[in-house]
Amino acid sequence: MRLIKDLMDYFYIKKSGKFDSKYYIFTYEDVRKNDVDPLWHFVRHGWKEGRKPNKDFDIKSYMEKYSLRNHNPFVHYLKNNCLNINETGNCIDEDNDYKMNLDKFPLVSIIILTRNGLNYMQTLLEAIQKNTLYKNYELIIVDNASEDDTLKYLKRKQKELPIKIIENSFNETFSKANNEAVKLAKGEILLFLNNDTKPMKGWLCELVKEYLNNPKLGSAGSKLIYPDKKGFKNSCKLQHVGIKFRYEGDFYRPYNMGMGEDIDSYNKKEKRACLTAACLLVPKKVFEEVGGFDEKYIYGYEDVDLGLKIFSKGYDNVYVPTSKLYHYEFGTQHKDKNKEIVKRRLNNIKHFKKKWNTFIKKHYWSDKIKGKNLFCSKMHVGFVVSNKGENVAEGDYFTALELAQEFEKFGWKVSFISLKHNEWYNFKDDIDVLFVLLDKYDLNKIPLKNKKIITVAWARNWFDRWVKNPSFNKYDIVLASGKSACKYIETNSNQKAILYPIATNPERFAKKQKEKFFECDYCFTGSYWNDKREIIDFLNPQKIKFKFHIYGKNWEKIKKFKDYHKGFVSYNEIPKVYANTKIVIDDANRVTKPYGSVNSRVYDALGSGVLVLTNGKLGSLELFDGKLPYFESEEELNGLLNYYLNNKEKMEEKIKELQQIILNAHTYKHRAEFFKNLLIKRFLKKSIVIKIPAPNWEVVHEWGDYHFAKSLKKEFKKLGYSVKLQVLKEWENGKDRDFDQVLVLRGLSRYNVKTHHFNIMWNISHPDKITPDEYDSYDIVFVSSLLWAKELKKRLNTKVDVLLQCTDDEVFKKIDIKKDIDILFVGNSRKVFRKIIKDLLPCKFDVHIYGNNWEEFIDKKYIKGKYIDNSILYKYYNRAKIVLNDHWDDMRKKGFVSNRIFDVSACGSFIITDNIVGIGEIFGDSVVVYDNKEDLHKKIEYYMKNENERKKKALKAMEIVRNKHTFKHRVKKIDEILSKEVYWWEK
Repeated sequence: MRLIKDLMDYFYIKKSGKFDSKYYIFTYEDVRKNDVDPLWHFVRHGWKEGRKPNKDFDIKSYMEKYSLRNHNPFVHYLKNNCLNINETGNCIDEDNDYKMNLDKFPLVSIIILTRNGLNYMQTLLEAIQKNTLYKNYELIIVDNASEDDTLKYLKRKQKELPIKIIENSFNETFSKANNEAVKLAKGEILLFLNNDTKPMKGWLCELVKEYLNNPKLGSAGSKLIYPDKKGFKNSCKLQHVGIKFRYEGDFYRPYNMGMGEDIDSYNKKEKRACLTAACLLVPKKVFEEVGGFDEKYIYGYEDVDLGLKIFSKGYDNVYVPTSKLYHYEFGTQHKDKNKEIVKRRLNNIKHFKKKWNTFIKKHYWSDKIKGKNLFCSKMHVGFVVSNKGENVAEGDYFTALELAQEFEKFGWKVSFISLKHNEWYNFKDDIDVLFVLLDKYDLNKIPLKNKKIITVAWARNWFDRWVKNPSFNKYDIVLASGKSACKYIETNSNQKAILYPIATNPERFAKKQKEKFFECDYCFTGSYWNDKREIIDFLNPQKIKFKFHIYGKNWEKIKKFKDYHKGFVSYNEIPKVYANTKIVIDDANRVTKPYGSVNSRVYDALGSGVLVLTNGKLGSLELFDGKLPYFESEEELNGLLNYYLNNKEKMEEKIKELQQIILNAHTYKHRAEFFKNLLIKRFLKKSIVIKIPAPNWEVVHEWGDYHFAKSLKKEFKKLGYSVKLQVLKEWENGKDRDFDQVLVLRGLSRYNVKTHHFNIMWNISHPDKITPDEYDSYDIVFVSSLLWAKELKKRLNTKVDVLLQCTDDEVFKKIDIKKDIDILFVGNSRKVFRKIIKDLLPCKFDVHIYGNNWEEFIDKKYIKGKYIDNSILYKYYNRAKIVLNDHWDDMRKKGFVSNRIFDVSACGSFIITDNIVGIGEIFGDSVVVYDNKEDLHKKIEYYMKNENERKKKALKAMEIVRNKHTFKHRVKKIDEILSKEVYWWEK
């Protein structure tokens, strides 16, 4: 009977996970020497001898307390839900033999905030008196207008403890109250402590020890434990062991590590991104260096913000598990729902996102990708497949498996989400990247709550079905296995596809496993599913003298293949097939062939050192530069088989060439590295989205803003940015989510800013359409007007700076060409008889006007065309003796100088424009202005006669533009500002 009871106790303790085998073996030498099962030794003998099952549970004191004789006290403890806690509030036994082991004792200023928390304060101060062996400390307690007897109690305790009291007449914010307390602190060490905590022995010594031993220490935090509370699910569980972040699309939300986990876990001292201020030691000099707590927060995110500031300065935030406290968080953290509390929390989040979102994003994804896991948990990639397991027939699983194994080498976690296992829409909320290999998967059915995942479509076949999937345009990243497949996707959806061919695992397929059953001269691998395949029409093994095998399901149904059919072979046997043949025939079918997608058998066979003959001509041309032999008829296939099988030297030469291509560019290691770099580009590179007012991509080339944005993109890319352009209909599609900042070219359309971005408005036109509230919603507003920028600085709260229009000097350049146009104007009528044209016509000189909708206003003889492509516009400017320019009324009144003046000047061409405020400050007298019709004709007459005057002014304007007003200059200025405002930590 005793043996049965011991066995029951053994499995009960083992299931609990509370027994520490390593501790038991290390502590008791006889157990270690006799090499016995430590748990079995404890169950049979150890507990009777007073041996501890872990370093925290004291057998003897527990037995005395509960008068246990014949019952294992540790089992009693586990079965009765820590009954000793109900009386003491403790979850683990105190270490009464704790020794300080310190040789220095710097003054520690312990700062505590309280409001109406008398019961907590009594528990806390009694615990400090009892458990704080480190005696060189002062207590600074801030009372935030308590209405109970807290103040009376504190004043009585001043006789026993070194307490300074700050009495506030109202409930001051956490940040402000703590910052004020720091001003009174005399210690070189600050320790912020919640009033609802209860320290254990050694708590302060362990934190001070880390301070003395770590010259890079920025903060040190304790292991926080929930005490027992009846009915509370986290009783005797961890509350906090550090802070990490969770990606939620537009927010990297901080969360407590370890919450709800066993208290005997997380026992290793480690660095953290940040720590809670419930118990937080910070060297005073570090606290002052980072500016203390940010007082813009109101009870929320203050400690996370402080930890990030400390981390960004290069200091360590260290979790010290040997410092332990109970935290009665359930007593003070109420989920208030009133509007004021909700508003406060939203404002805290808004401020936190604005300040830290990009910083956290870079570190979060750097950790994910590189496997550091300081800011986050380990990268987890889930592959959506049809089936999983060694003996399945579905090829998508094995493709995923090979790529997954390479991901695991990065330190990433991988899992397979199988349709046949009913997992497609039933998986855990810890996946970071969802890698979908099947077209029928519906993203709309993903059962996630808050956490946002990166969704990846890998289209390898059925491309027409992929683009018809209603959720296809929701994918974050779209990969396609052929170049033509990429073009098809881009033509038939709103997605941009990235070339990502299938590959091979050379470690699997390079092994030469000789086996007589598989020996043949040429073979085919793949199943027949009653769908037409060209191999049936093109291959007649009876007509070829060489030995043929065909592997796969259902080939016995095809009469001419029946005698050659060797049955289905599993994926693990495919390397044997390729190792025992000379040529593999590839039969690309209708769902891959027209799209240039190359099947896995091609890569695997070539990786094995076997020649492949394919019917996929397009795939050969696009991915192998035509070097992969292809056939388009029975005659061509027979010819290739006979040629190579009869010419061993030529076959080996071709195999060597193709195998080298595979090993150099088409292994799963290459694919894994490529995808890793995609994530690096997406998350770690500086990034910006430029929003263009053009309505859609069909008409975008007619919009000057598009060419403006293209030039911006080119210059940003030179500085290492990842850049995306969005037309108006894409502004709200969410595809900008993971970019650092948004630059809106503000014309006629308003954009609703998102708080997780750094938002930039470049007001290049139509200032009358923009309200002060819209301006102020941006982090910075650039204005293409000296006058209007000056005015906005007086009116707005946000930052305002001048950023004039400019030119792309790589597009608009001076060339040696005949000046065969007298007067040139380029611009649409917009159904208005523009003033400069009204002032110009009629005119005795040769006038060329280009643009839409001029027919109702002017003689057709002046209209030379409706559109000039931006790429050749510079030629027209170079051909003109005089180029005319004008401004819309609102732009002229507010000093918005047209980009046309900069473009024309960059070409070294002469320009006359209507008068506009500020143009003289920019161009001096190099750009000629006119005031009225008479003045315009007078100046045209004069400058037509004085070519040298024209040239002189034009060259002067060209020098001004090229030295100060190119897109390179503008992007340099924007980048300098972003370096200070967004990427400040990179210094």
